[in-house]
Amino acid sequence: MVPSPYTLKRLALHLVAAAAFMPGCAAVKATQQPGKKDLSVLSKGMARTHVIAELGAPVWSDERDGDIVDVFAFKQGYTKGVKAGRALIHGAADVATFGLWEVVGIPAESLADGTDVRVEVHYDNRQVVRSVEVIKGDKVFEQPKLAAWWQRQRAAKAHRGATAEQPDDDVAVSDAAVNVADVADEEGRRR
Repeated sequence: MVPSPYTLKRLALHLVAAAAFMPGCAAVKATQQPGKKDLSVLSKGMARTHVIAELGAPVWSDERDGDIVDVFAFKQGYTKGVKAGRALIHGAADVATFGLWEVVGIPAESLADGTDVRVEVHYDNRQVVRSVEVIKGDKVFEQPKLAAWWQRQRAAKAHRGATAEQPDDDVAVSDAAVNVADVADEEGRRR
């Protein structure tokens, strides 16, 4: 039996109404995503109190050979601008599709809820960061390609200037791997 057009319109109206009043609206979920942590607190020489203030209480802490070791677990989320932009897109898609976008938007926001990160931070006897080891989520410490390119350009320019001033100075510019502290410093400057 084929449903009547009246029944289909009524079903569509019910779907739109249900989507409009869903408690987990995609636009709302986008604004409630975790915030972006300032990873510059993981820079060498940063005070332990600053690390804890930004990343929260460590999930594990111990003392090894006179040094303190903390393990932090957190979600690296999104900036306020990114969250607002996502909410705006979800809202516009909701209006354009009469609320049917929620079928796609809610699962998308549930999946894109930030990156799980775990780091082990070693402090010296003055309780300042000595080293950082990434246990999980190392992609949040990778430099974007544009930032890496810009950094190489600046290093090359500095190298040319140093060579002109000191022709005997052997300065090498390389594309060596960037350590966590350098990436954290760059992350802090971009904000």
